[in-house]
This record gives sequence, C-alpha cells and structure tokens, in this order.
Amino acid sequence: MPFDFKQKLNPLTKFTLRITKPFRQHKILTFVGLLILLGVGYWLYQGQATSQEELTLQHPVRKNLKKTLSISGVVDAKEKARLRFLAGGKVVYVGAKEGEKVEKWQTIATIDQRAAQKQLEQSLNTYQKERLDWDQTNVDVYEDTYTTDEERIREKAQLDLYNQVLSVEINTVNIDSSRLTAPFGGILTVSPTNVSGVQLAGSDYFEIVNPESLIFRAAVDEVDLAGLTVGLPASFELDAYDEETFETRLQYISYTASETQTSTVFIVELPIDTIRYGQDRFRIGMNGEASVVIDTRSDVLTIPLEATREREGRTYVDVQVGETPDSVEEREIEIGLETNDDVEVISGLTTDDLVVIP
Repeated sequence: MPFDFKQKLNPLTKFTLRITKPFRQHKILTFVGLLILLGVGYWLYQGQATSQEELTLQHPVRKNLKKTLSISGVVDAKEKARLRFLAGGKVVYVGAKEGEKVEKWQTIATIDQRAAQKQLEQSLNTYQKERLDWDQTNVDVYEDTYTTDEERIREKAQLDLYNQVLSVEINTVNIDSSRLTAPFGGILTVSPTNVSGVQLAGSDYFEIVNPESLIFRAAVDEVDLAGLTVGLPASFELDAYDEETFETRLQYISYTASETQTSTVFIVELPIDTIRYGQDRFRIGMNGEASVVIDTRSDVLTIPLEATREREGRTYVDVQVGETPDSVEEREIEIGLETNDDVEVISGLTTDDLVVIP
C-alpha cells in the first residue's frame, strides 16, 4: 500500500496548502505583483524624502521695501487738436504740410471764400438799405407824441435793422471759418492734403500735436486706485527701447471713470521729460509699461511673501523649533507693507528665527 502523504498532514497544514495553491500554480503573476508593491512603496518613500529635502529655511532679513503698481499704456500728447472746416470746400491755400512744424495762429489751410465774400457784400448792402429806412422812419414818426400805429412801424424798422446786423455777423463768421489756424505751436501730424485745389469733405481734418506736451497715458483699474496720489515717483519703459527706463512722476488722475468690457478704469498721465531724453525719440502711440511707486520703507524686517498664509484675517508662518526639518510650529505674525515678492514683519519674528519657505 503506497504512502499517502496528505493523510499524514495535520489539518492546519492542509488548510495552508489549500490557500497557497493558487500562488504556487501562478508563480510568475505572484512575482510580478510583489515587484509592483515594492515599486509603489519605494516611490512613496522617495516622494516623502524628496519633500523633506526640498524644505527651505530662511532667516528674516532687514532691507528696503518698495511697493509699486505696474500699468500698461501708450505715448500721447496733452496738447493735441483736430481742426475741421464747418463744411466741405475747395482748398485754395495750404500753409503747412504733414510733418512740418507750425507756429501758434499760423494759417494751416484755407478753402474758397468767394461765395462767402459775395454773401457778406450782399448782407452789407441790405444793412445799408435797412439803415436808411430806419433813419427815414425816425424822421416820419418821431415826435413828442405819436400814435400806436406809428409806434409799431418804428419798432418793425428797428427789428429789420437788427436782423440785418446779425446777417452781416453770420457771414463774417463763415468767412473766418473758411480758414484754419493753429491754436498752439507744434507739428502737423495729419493732413488730408498737401496741395491746393483739392475738394475736402466736412469729415476731413488736420491734426496738430505739441511735442513738448508728450505724456505716458495709462488706465488703472478701480481696485488699484487706492494709494495713488498726484506727485508719486514713477518710471516707464517702451517696447521700442528695450531695457531703458524713463523717470517721471504721476501728474494726473481722472475724476471720471471709463467703462470697459471687463472693468471700470481711471485714466492716469505721466509727463515725458523731452528735454532730458530727447523729443525726437518718442512717437504718439508707442506702447509701454509704467511703474508707480506707491510706498517705500527703509531698513525693515522682511520675509518672502510666499512664506505667509492667511486665516480668519490673521497671518501665519511656519518656524523651525528643533534640529530636524519637520520640527516646525505655526506662529502668528503682524505684517506691514506688502510687495509682489516680500512682506514687512512688524512683530512675531526676529532675525534669529528660521522661517519655512514652501
């Protein structure tokens, strides 16, 4: 009779063999599963170790802080005027061409005045006739006593004379409107024609810019308006001049808001020192970025802004209290001036503390 090995095994051993039978039949799958478990465990361990290694500690430092507001804008002019004729007409004189300098009150262009001159002459003749009628009326009806009808005749003659005076003045205005003059000295930047004999429409215009009034104009969102006051130091850079900074000051803040598709903004202006930087370097419409200094603090205790967090209106940081990297405690601090990168620490930290930088 052959020996039955299974009959000699105790019940616990039989149960163990029965449970592990699938694993013994699939050794390869079991091996692969163990490798996966080992890999996941190693990855988790490395992640935790890496987190501990990347933990950065830094002492608070004393330095000067500067809070600035960056805004985008364009070069423009404070003195800029568009001149149009009241109605279209044929240009008979051109006093300046596009790009040329003009003096204050210089004639820019004149349209044909012959029709307006004839109308003025006609009005003057009619005025003279009405004046004679008025004088004759005074001779005919003016006495110490006159009737009501005579009074009406006299008043009618006086009104006819006054209306004709107005007609003469209107025709004089029309003649003056046929000539465009520069309201200030500058450069003629836009001209619909550089030659005479051209018929202009009422929508055609001449544009004059005073290059001495160049400004950097930008729009500030209403949420950034707090802290801005006229006179604050500022600077701007232009896309046309890479890495060159132009110093200036905040000169103007609009009192009326401008509505955009996304927000409400206010216009601010910064003058350009053309004497210092050169007038010919700037052109209307140049794009750039301005920086306005809102506040400065000297020799204050600071930490990186990223080290702080806020909760329920209070500010906290993590400070190392032991020798191991993970021995940190949360500490409440009081902060002051805040910039894009750093924040002023008023209380809660000293230069001996080590602050955790996430």
